[in-house]
Order: sequence, then structure tokens, then C-alpha cells
Amino acid sequence: MATIVGVEDTIVGTKRAIAMNTSDGEKKQQNIQNRIRLAVCSELRRKILVALREGKKALSELRKTVDVSSTTAIHALRDLEKANLIYQDEARKYALTTIGEIVTLKMVDFVDAVDVLQKHEEFWLDHDLSGIPPHMMEKIGWLKDSVLISDTSTDLFKTHTTYLQILENANEVKGIYPFFHLEYLEMIEDLVRRKKSDVELIVTNDVLDSIVGMVETEVAFKKFLQEPNFTLFAIEEDIKIALTLTDNVFYLGMFAGSGIYDYSKAMISDDKKAISWGRELHEHYRQLSKVVDLWF
Repeated sequence: MATIVGVEDTIVGTKRAIAMNTSDGEKKQQNIQNRIRLAVCSELRRKILVALREGKKALSELRKTVDVSSTTAIHALRDLEKANLIYQDEARKYALTTIGEIVTLKMVDFVDAVDVLQKHEEFWLDHDLSGIPPHMMEKIGWLKDSVLISDTSTDLFKTHTTYLQILENANEVKGIYPFFHLEYLEMIEDLVRRKKSDVELIVTNDVLDSIVGMVETEVAFKKFLQEPNFTLFAIEEDIKIALTLTDNVFYLGMFAGSGIYDYSKAMISDDKKAISWGRELHEHYRQLSKVVDLWF
């Protein structure tokens, strides 16, 4: 009988512990949500946190940066202090806590992501995003300063012309090509041979077969593949994204929801973060690709 009572006590105690842990977990989750809400839902508090990423600042500096009165600034600063996102040091300067640094970093990422998604909402909704891997989707805010170009009734080849202009001025090219276009191939050959630009391309196996299967391209292609400044990779995956990255321009093309590549629209940028995003995307697919043998 004593054994049974002991077991029952153990079960009851375990249930209480689980309930307490669950309650603690819910409280922690609520605290996290409150901190995020505090940081994100006020433009003034957001500005203060972003300003403090640059370093410690006195109240007078913060007032000038966020352009508010001392009273308004102090009220926002107290809210942030209560949430342990900022603190005031002995010199009475405000700074981010370690938690504040992390929250601010994630907040900026979130705000940038919302910005780029809202700015080009139709572009994202109308195109297949499966070509962007999850870890790159998390950094989509890096494209916030990108510009969307589209063909118009008065300029039917605006996107295509812009692409050619980007290539003409390139000293370095990294590309992902899930489709074949003879004019692009000729432009790449000119970059490799005449301009001596460094070129590194990733194509699908289907595109590779298309190139070597055409009499007018196979011989020329095999010749300039021997150039030391040209590297070609092939990938088995059916990539649903097109990328051209030069030393100073990022160019992104997408497939429409119908599965057809959309030649009429592209996203471009000369912003450093967008170019870094493009480099990481290219590297992701390069790791999944194989160098094309010279004698294929």
C-alpha cells in the first residue's frame, strides 16, 4: 500500500513540475512577444534602437538623431530600459544590452523584409519563389534597395536591353542560367575572349545539352570553354531562378507561376547587400553543381 501511495505522489509531483515548467515557458514566450512588440510597434523606439547600433549616445545626441523633444525621448527610453533592451552607463550615455543588440538585429531584418515584399508585392506574388532556398529567404531584406524593371508598351525590350548593358560593363560575371538564349551565349563569349572578364556560370543539364546540341554553338562553345578565365558548372536540379551578378550589379529574374520564365521583369540593384545576397545564392547552387569537363 505504501508503495502505491509513493508512486501516486511521484506522479502528482511530476505533473505539478510539468505544469510549472509549462507556465514558466508560457511566461517567457509572452515576455519575448512583449519585447518584440515594444521594439517593432513604435517608430520612435525602432529609431532609437537602430541609432544605438552605431554606439553609445547621450540623450542630446539621440534627440537630434530621432528628431524629438527630450520628454518624448525619455519616455521611449524608459520603456526600452524596462524591457532590458537598453541601459544607461555611468557617463549617462545610452547603449544596447546584449539582448537589445540581438532584438535590434532581428527587428531590422524583419522591417527590411517587409519593406522589400511590400515594395514589389505583385512581383513576389506572381512568381515562383522555389528557387530561393530557405536560408536565403531569411535574408530577403537585403534586397530592400533593389529596383524592379519591366517591359512597357513603349519599350518592349527594356528588361532585355538592361541585361545586355549590365554585361557590357562587367569585369566579373557570376551567373545562374536555367534557360538557353543564343544572344546571351555570344555576349558571354565576347566577355571571356575580348574583355578577358572572369566568368563563372551555372547551367542546368538541359541547357548544357541545348548548347552542345546545336551545330552553330557547339564548336565555338568548346573553344572558349578552354579559356582560363571561364568556368562552367552544370546542375541536375531544375532551377527556377535566373541570376546575373557582376562586380557592381545584381540582376534577378524569376519564373512565373505558370512555369514559364518571365523575360519581361527583373529585379536589379547596385547595393552592396543585394550583391552579397546574390553571391551567397550563387555559391549555394555552385556547391550543388559539378564543373563541366573540357571534353564532354
